[in-house]
Amino acid sequence: MNDKLRIVLKTLAVVLFLVSIAIIGITAIKNHMRKDISKDAIKVVESAIEEGGDKKVTFEVPVSDFYKVDGEWGEDDASLQDLLREMTDLSSQHETLTLIGILEIPCIDVKEPIWDSCSSTALRFGVGRFPQTAQIGEDANCTIFGHRMRQSQTIFWQLQMLEEHIGEEVIVTTTDGIQHRYTISDTVYVTDAAIDPYLSADLFDSEHLCLATCGYGTDPYNSKIYRPKNTEFIVICVPEN
Repeated sequence: MNDKLRIVLKTLAVVLFLVSIAIIGITAIKNHMRKDISKDAIKVVESAIEEGGDKKVTFEVPVSDFYKVDGEWGEDDASLQDLLREMTDLSSQHETLTLIGILEIPCIDVKEPIWDSCSSTALRFGVGRFPQTAQIGEDANCTIFGHRMRQSQTIFWQLQMLEEHIGEEVIVTTTDGIQHRYTISDTVYVTDAAIDPYLSADLFDSEHLCLATCGYGTDPYNSKIYRPKNTEFIVICVPEN
């Protein structure tokens, strides 16, 4: 190997290293800021409950592509150019969203605010109730969506692990202070074409809670199973007796 080629290769290695550090750094900042906003939303719900839980609870969240999450525009790795563009997109614009409660799944250490919306903005900072499904506690189906935030290990990044946790508890505390306790009864993978029943309140004629996220990729328990894109993973929960 001649000296010129060695210099070129070393330069390329340094550039790649610096690019990797930049991507990791920007991603870490995004994840930290996003999680802080989610924690603040939870505190607002808890404060409202302490004050009596008898009023509508709202919270302002930032509107910026800087907070874009895995799964929103696909789960492909973002380029440095994309991340730098998102950094410049930070602005003072905010959107007021309605909070309906807090979701807790103790066996996988999940605690997230629940928005009464499944907009892209809402799902950047917690989970959201699909609008055509029932409210928490009604005698019908309520479906809650969340993204798989694998990089920051937040939101529904571990939801597929619940395949092995049938019988475990899921807790929803609504803004009126009522704690709704559910038991995980089943899990299912469906294609986007077959998900419609889970987006309806009429799926069940009694109280049910469904938790949904992306289900494509390598199965967490069997590396030989790979599910294609447009696959969703759903956890079905029933009220505790």
